[in-house]
Parts: sequence; C-alpha cells; structure tokens
Amino acid sequence: MSAIENAPIGMRGAFLDWIIRMRVEKIISGEFAGDAFAFRIHSPARSGLIVGKRCSVTAVWTEAGYTVDENQWRGSPYAVSR
Repeated sequence: MSAIENAPIGMRGAFLDWIIRMRVEKIISGEFAGDAFAFRIHSPARSGLIVGKRCSVTAVWTEAGYTVDENQWRGSPYAVSR
C-alpha cells in the first residue's frame, strides 16, 4: 500500500471518506492495464490497512468502475503482510 489519504471534501459521501492508493504487483485473475490502483473505503483502521504493507485485493468490475469490499482483510492474519 503506497498511501492512505482523506478524500477531498467535494468527493465525500456514502461514508467512503478515505482513498487507498497501491501499486499493482501481480494480477491473479482477470485484467487490469495500470500499474497503480486506488479505491475508497470508510475506515482504514476498521479494514486493517496500513501504509507500507502488502495485501491481496479482490476488486469487482462494474459499469461505474471497480468496487472493493473494505472488510475483506478483517479476520485473516494472512490478508495483509509486509
């Protein structure tokens, strides 16, 4: 994970007030053309996300872009690592 940022005031809503930015190291399934990925969540602390740690992200493509379940890292000691 490369950065955790507050969403700008105009972008806030639906309680997704944090932007997670990360570098893409490997695609396990599907396609993604970029080398970086960003998504919004409610709470980094609740998700267990920490800058500098690695994690696998399951993202689902929709017509509006990707959606990420911010709770996918909770309860698994192997989901977020150094």
